[in-house]
Amino acid sequence: MTDVHALPDRLEDLLRRNGAPADVKVSDVKPIAGGYSLLTFGFTATSAEGTRRHVLRTDPPAGASLTHTDREHEWELLAELTAKGTVPMPAALAYDDGTVLGSPGIVLDFVDGPQLGAHAAASDDAERRRLAGRLAETLAAVHGAGADAAPDGYPRPDSWDDYVDDLIAAWRKVEANHAECNPFLRYVACWLEAHKPPPAPLTLVHGEFQTGNVMIDAQGRMQVIDWEYAHVGDPRFDLGWCQNVAAFAPPDLIGLDPVGFCARYCELTGASPAVVNPLTVGYFSILAGAKAFGALLAGIAAMARGENHLLTTAYLVSAEPFTHRLWMGGTRQLEGAMAALAAQMEAVEQEAGR
Repeated sequence: MTDVHALPDRLEDLLRRNGAPADVKVSDVKPIAGGYSLLTFGFTATSAEGTRRHVLRTDPPAGASLTHTDREHEWELLAELTAKGTVPMPAALAYDDGTVLGSPGIVLDFVDGPQLGAHAAASDDAERRRLAGRLAETLAAVHGAGADAAPDGYPRPDSWDDYVDDLIAAWRKVEANHAECNPFLRYVACWLEAHKPPPAPLTLVHGEFQTGNVMIDAQGRMQVIDWEYAHVGDPRFDLGWCQNVAAFAPPDLIGLDPVGFCARYCELTGASPAVVNPLTVGYFSILAGAKAFGALLAGIAAMARGENHLLTTAYLVSAEPFTHRLWMGGTRQLEGAMAALAAQMEAVEQEAGR
């Protein structure tokens, strides 16, 4: 585990190893709240070249997190994206496998501005609609990087069907690994299997895209942070997950005008409206939830066995029934909307054939 009291000296060592001046000094190391998986600290680095704020993302102690991800895997992507400079994100500066810091960590530039979610929650409707437009542009920039933006070590699905089938299978796996029977998970898996949308080209996907993982810098630009779940997949995964999280942490910027948001996204990316629309985004808002919901259930089961004493788990116990209601209602509404759209399209085709 990283020794907080030793962090200034260790960060100075790490920065020097990555090109910082020999006189660099680290001060004002403070924890940054937020997130369930990693420890995050802000700090100031001062040298003859000037003063800059940075962020350290490092692994927590064993057993102190609901999920586990790989810092080296994340660093490979962040270093590549930083070098290319086409994706809106804070520059990645240094990686340590734990040799210097005591646990694996990544140092990035600090974004001097508010979190998008907090800013949107405090804004009026007009500002939220402006932010929704900027959010569409930010998502388009991430997905516009393409599958080749991911390092060679990142797995590529053999096909779109394989990608989606694996995500559906994850729902069944969650129940198989859970401590008790949960037929709701099988219902969701069967529903997803029966209502697959048209395929989309696979590209770089953030994997946990939400307003809490977007910062607004001093120039008003959106910067995407926390790339630990990035992968090559369907871009609608990010749109769907963003709406999923917004159900728990409003406001829902996509939901302000879902048709307009999807139209703007299609305009920016060249995606077909048949592929990206409120119905297909709704489908992915359900499909994308297996990993997070599985971690939630695993944490609750571990708490029941006395193996987990995380306050986060106790807080999330109430999320299980809420999520059941949310996704059950979502599938029913989507199914009705899909049926109405299919009937409308069939009527148009019949009219055209006369």
